[in-house]
Amino acid sequence: MSTLDTSARPSFAGGTRLSNISTSQSNTQSTSSTFNGKSKPNIITPKIQENHLGEAIQYRTQILSDFRDLGQPDLVHLSKYDKSIKSEVGEYHYVTGINTLNVIQPFMYLQTIQLNDKEVATNKHMKVGTYCCYNIFSKGDLRIRCQFPGSTSPMIQFIPSNKNKITINLSSSDSSAVNSSNNSTHDLNESNGNLSSNNRSQNIWIETYVSSLIRSILFPDLIDRQLPGMCKFNPIQSTKDAKEAIKLMCSMLFRGVETGCTDIYNRPSLINNHLVDALLKLLSITKYYNIAIKEIENLMTKKLINLNVLIVKILILKNDYAKAVRLMHDCLIKIPRDGWMLTEQTIFLINQNRLDLALIPAQIAIECLPSEFLCWKNLILIYILKKDFKNALLALNSSPMYTNKRKDIFSAIKPKSYEFSFPLEGKIESIWKDCEYFGCISGIGDIVEFTPNLEINKINSYRLKVYEETKLNCTFKEAYDLLALMTQKCGWGELLKIRSEIFVMEDEYNEVVKNEQNLENQKSDVNGGDNEDNKNDEDTNNGLDIKHIKNSSTISLTDISNKFKSKRLSEKWLDSLFLIYYENLKNVLIYENDIKNKPNIQYSTTEWELIANECFKVHYFKEGLIPFQTCLNKRFSIFACYKLLNYYLDYSKHEKLFKELNGKESNDKNANDEYINEIKINTDEILKLCCKLISWSARYYGEFPILCLQVFDELKNTTDLDSVVLKNKIEVILLDLETEEKKIRKEATSSEKTLYKDMDIGQNVMGLVDRYISWLDQFTDDEM
Repeated sequence: MSTLDTSARPSFAGGTRLSNISTSQSNTQSTSSTFNGKSKPNIITPKIQENHLGEAIQYRTQILSDFRDLGQPDLVHLSKYDKSIKSEVGEYHYVTGINTLNVIQPFMYLQTIQLNDKEVATNKHMKVGTYCCYNIFSKGDLRIRCQFPGSTSPMIQFIPSNKNKITINLSSSDSSAVNSSNNSTHDLNESNGNLSSNNRSQNIWIETYVSSLIRSILFPDLIDRQLPGMCKFNPIQSTKDAKEAIKLMCSMLFRGVETGCTDIYNRPSLINNHLVDALLKLLSITKYYNIAIKEIENLMTKKLINLNVLIVKILILKNDYAKAVRLMHDCLIKIPRDGWMLTEQTIFLINQNRLDLALIPAQIAIECLPSEFLCWKNLILIYILKKDFKNALLALNSSPMYTNKRKDIFSAIKPKSYEFSFPLEGKIESIWKDCEYFGCISGIGDIVEFTPNLEINKINSYRLKVYEETKLNCTFKEAYDLLALMTQKCGWGELLKIRSEIFVMEDEYNEVVKNEQNLENQKSDVNGGDNEDNKNDEDTNNGLDIKHIKNSSTISLTDISNKFKSKRLSEKWLDSLFLIYYENLKNVLIYENDIKNKPNIQYSTTEWELIANECFKVHYFKEGLIPFQTCLNKRFSIFACYKLLNYYLDYSKHEKLFKELNGKESNDKNANDEYINEIKINTDEILKLCCKLISWSARYYGEFPILCLQVFDELKNTTDLDSVVLKNKIEVILLDLETEEKKIRKEATSSEKTLYKDMDIGQNVMGLVDRYISWLDQFTDDEM
């Protein structure tokens, strides 16, 4: 989080922001003398020490050519003289959220880092700070290098990932020109041959800024994209920042394909890519829909591209359904086979529960985009909601399946040493204690991969087996979820019956083939006998009628041919999903039986979480909520917290569809409503989870918990909670938590008491929560 005090920290409300410390190039040149000993900023950042000087930058340069989509977080490196060993050493950490539209904020961040260091830089032993930020569009690293003291003008270079290309030296005056002239953003599509050196430099700054924004918005909630020692700043400090960010992101939409896309899409498009994902997430919080629509319309006119689908998405996000429907209608009149517009229309109609209208566009969308799984998923959902499980299974069997796309995820360098000091705010003692148990969680994996082996050994081996089998990715995970929805609506036994009616089972096929071979062998044996013997036996042999065998063989072949013509071969991956689902469901039913017969049965904390995961994967939400809560009451888990908060958002944002898909099949409306209420999470539990997640993020330098911001925003929009009531409820919840923690602290061991003492530097989480809610309050949906 890179937590600074209120005099010099990039905060959500109040305080001095890095972007405002210096506003001109002349200011940048004189900042080395702006801090004296007394005004020295108090900043807490992770410190990772290299095994040898420059190791982190060398490794980044080495893997630069392997970056394919979003790249890694920004790298901040500081080399300094270590008096104890009398040699130069290197320290580094990672960061997202620094404004890279110009040199000012990266320079000031490097300045702040070096001033906060224990060792003071001198002319004899200078410190060298380097800031690296990956440019997704031009495929290269923008690097800013400063010497302290006496750095008057940072050295700025753009290093292409393609080693055959030449490194470009940039001037800090080029970055200043970006702010003074917005016209440069409209020339980003010109070929390099038609651009002046100055314009090319300005474009690199803009591209780098948008690249940084995408990572800042998408990475905080993606653990696999994070690295140990990563500060996550909020890139949008004010309404002005928000509007500037939206305009610049929109100006780059025509190049969105270059940013890649999530795994559910077969390939990136103008409508489906990481840039669009980041823009929509930002708009959902800031509510500046009109600004985005205006910028997109201007871009469409200038670049002659079709982004109407994106405008429809924004209008639906804005809840302006009338305009969205009108635009969809007008566009489909002009281009009837626009696959993505048909897909958006289908999704809209499904959410409105107009299945009668949704079926046709869903089918045409598949004809237009047969290799896109999302189109097939929509059709399957329609069949499930219409209770046409036969066609749902047939469509699922026909769906295109693809594995995960290659992401820019690389293992971290093994450091010589590291120091992750406690930050200055965001404390909930129990959460920070759990942080020490797990360590800094980042990279690929789930709860099992980050739990100590001692606890893993206590878990039921069969449960671990199911956990490994159900670690599905990409389209296979989506297909598994669709299978769960079908089972939820019609029951496991009925689904198996339907499956056997429409698919040729492999065992069934093998058995029929074996029987046919036996009949053919018998026929051969009879025909190969002596003719005279055959005559004497009146065409019989050992009691077998030859004509009967011939006829029965022919009839059997015909029958099986007709039988197989009415059936289809089931894909092997679908057979595997059925088997995996069965194992998962069996585990859940065993757990239900155990709880019923042994109400006081005990599991380890991690096993409670695995049980909850198993329940959620087969859509036994009511059964899964209790083990999730049990697990979180015993010890905080970032994975369980993410699942529950995303579950809440999914339910809240698509309540009507959620009820249709997950409600009990019963004629008793009251019973169904009662069940729906049982699978909801109450507001107090959601707020408690948000507070804990904010504290967890703060412990590891996360200052932009987007998921919590989305939940706060949703609570304000869908309940009677305004900001004041929301803050008051959270304050009461935190007071209850503090009371519980005081009791726990009294019973602490000596080692735990030492840990609590180290935590005392931090203020409680309420200050952060208050600032986040105030930050949300500054945005309105009617500003232009």
